Amino acid sequence: MKIAIVVPPWIQVPPSRYGGIELIVALLADRLVGRGYDVTLFTVGGSGTSANRHHVFDCRQCDILSKSPSECLNTAVTHSLGSYIEIKRQGDFDIVHDNTWKEGLTSAFFMDMPVVHTIHGPIDDTNRRFYSLLTDAKNIHFVTISKFQQKALPNLNYAGNVYNAIEVEKYPYSTEKKDYLLYVGLFNSEKAPHIACEVAEELGMRLTLAGKASEPHEWKYFNKYIKPHLSDTIRYVGEVSDTHKKELFRGATAFIYPIQWDEPFGIVMIEAMACGTPVVTYRRGAAPELVRDGVNGYLADDFDHFLDCVEMVHKIKHSRCRECVETHFSADAMVTGYENIYKKILEE
Repeated sequence: MKIAIVVPPWIQVPPSRYGGIELIVALLADRLVGRGYDVTLFTVGGSGTSANRHHVFDCRQCDILSKSPSECLNTAVTHSLGSYIEIKRQGDFDIVHDNTWKEGLTSAFFMDMPVVHTIHGPIDDTNRRFYSLLTDAKNIHFVTISKFQQKALPNLNYAGNVYNAIEVEKYPYSTEKKDYLLYVGLFNSEKAPHIACEVAEELGMRLTLAGKASEPHEWKYFNKYIKPHLSDTIRYVGEVSDTHKKELFRGATAFIYPIQWDEPFGIVMIEAMACGTPVVTYRRGAAPELVRDGVNGYLADDFDHFLDCVEMVHKIKHSRCRECVETHFSADAMVTGYENIYKKILEE
């Protein structure tokens, strides 16, 4: 089977630091090659996986994201169209796996071969309107990263659901925890790390905050909602390396994730659990599919309940956190899921 995998042009694959889609695609591409498939990755220059590579742009285009919407759209469309033109020019791919956004689907609609499209983001009102235009597109097969996503638009041509994954063996497991809570992620009102600060203050516990806060909107949020909380017990350590991040996960008493939106997955939660660290988050979005209440963490219904959940994390067995990830969110499970979807589509 010859597979073309298309990703957005913003970050190389794998990413040097932040890049959720790119991490997943790098893992998928390498594992598919390891299983004997002929894989070509349509990405940007500087990417490095065991798959073949083709790029329209010589380097990552993330700097464009801070410019005008028209420049962003032009870059995305140029990359997507250039990728699909090359796929059609080569002419011998069996299937395309598209991991871009709307611009990729616009090109995919006109392809005379099957296209698998993973919906990595939320299906909000704007996206729902766009996806609805493709309900009759017979060559496009949609894959969700949580069953929650499918509820927003049940009539799409779904090929299945495949959870995102990590290489569990690369995450250090520990039952010996240090006395601190942890938040790792973006700094914005949807992720709501300011609530993590409020939780730590209410409970008199130490909190470590880590993540990117370099964009203007991130700094605005950080300065207004996070900076006033920083102290000897609540500290911000910046955007950390992969190694540092894993050590933070390994040592934390609990990973607290007070999201204020219906997140379609949340890979940081399974990263924490892989290190034996229980998760406390709100009961919304895909969180109930990742966190089993009372088994590998807790699902809170409101702020007071969140406080109660954090105080109960000592009841969670660290081994159950790790086992959950090994069973449901391992790299092999994800790759097998996509492999089965590719085969099913090609057999139709």
